Amino acid sequence: MPNYSYKAVDRSGRVVKGMAVALDETDVELKLSHAGLALIQSRSVQENILSRWSSASIKLRTVVEFYHRLAQTLEIGLPLLSALEENNRYLPSKPMRRISGEIKAAVEGGRTLFEAMGAHGRIFSKLDLAIVRMGEQTGVLPACLKQLAAFLQWKEELRAHIRKATIYPAFVVVSIVAVLAVWIGYVLPQMVKVLAEMQVVIPAATLLVLQVSDFAKAHWLWFCLSGGVAAGSMYLYQRTDNGGIRFDRWLLKIPLLGMVLRNIALARLCHNFATMFGAGMAIQQIFSTLSDSGLGNRHLENRLKIVYKEIESGEGIATAFEAAGGYPSLLLGAIRNGEATGTLDQSFQRLGDYFDAEVKRTVQALLSAIEPMAIIALGAIFGLIVLSILLPLYDVMGAMGKAY
Repeated sequence: MPNYSYKAVDRSGRVVKGMAVALDETDVELKLSHAGLALIQSRSVQENILSRWSSASIKLRTVVEFYHRLAQTLEIGLPLLSALEENNRYLPSKPMRRISGEIKAAVEGGRTLFEAMGAHGRIFSKLDLAIVRMGEQTGVLPACLKQLAAFLQWKEELRAHIRKATIYPAFVVVSIVAVLAVWIGYVLPQMVKVLAEMQVVIPAATLLVLQVSDFAKAHWLWFCLSGGVAAGSMYLYQRTDNGGIRFDRWLLKIPLLGMVLRNIALARLCHNFATMFGAGMAIQQIFSTLSDSGLGNRHLENRLKIVYKEIESGEGIATAFEAAGGYPSLLLGAIRNGEATGTLDQSFQRLGDYFDAEVKRTVQALLSAIEPMAIIALGAIFGLIVLSILLPLYDVMGAMGKAY
């Protein structure tokens, strides 16, 4: 939805300047006339880099608040336009207020809420849009928005838990790099230079560390270029369809980390499926949405396409998941029970809660495994550094003892 800068005159003859979101210049004039202003001139303002950046910087919790407020205002009986206007008035985020204003202008122009939100794909995901569309078509938009808000709240909590879990490993890696850079890159060469002037024989361990340091300093550019080329090649490879599937399948095989990634993908599958199925979405649309970047793992998403093909051929959902392979027996059993009892959405919701707990447990297990490995790595590095420093000092002290 384009922005227009305008110059208008109010009833007292005072010139007023401002910005308006509208479909075209005629729409600008109509909006201003409703506000008691007479349009003098207007022009379209292209979206600049700053506004794009502000849209991209909208946090997930802001979108959650947008859904919460919109659902509440619709539940108390306000029409959609009035609900969007209230939302636009009280949202704390200025970029989100601008987005909400553009959505309201598009709805005023005759578009559905789904179509208006679809113009902001950077903010609203395909899953969000699919559920909003279903809510509009079935007349249960407030309930769908509440489900979306709850789902995104879970997503935000999961992200926060994972971010918190990565703080310690990142700190350990930074500490190791800093220690190596200071002691091996600066302290040890200075000390060896002093010992060489004293004509002290440098021990083999110290020479080895020093040679590695000199080699790294002499060829650091090649190391960076090789690492960059390798990372770039891997990135381009995993961007391809087959490469992405193979890369994500390889990630699932990494000990502990693969288990964490699998549980996250399964939790997304269960929560997404429960939300969409509970909103009344058709099975075809559910699988189409989930298999299109709905799980965060392209290997499992590819398995979902096979699941839907099995369902199209007449198989039940549980049987289709089993035929596709790649999914745990616990998931298959719960789906089979949900189909038999007619509580498929509840079964997926319970599974989602279970995999949420498994994510936290496996992340904690990963941290528990990283901590001793980090301590061993730090101990080995510090031991090598201390050994390379103390050995020549010990030789110096021994030589001085023999002299006296």
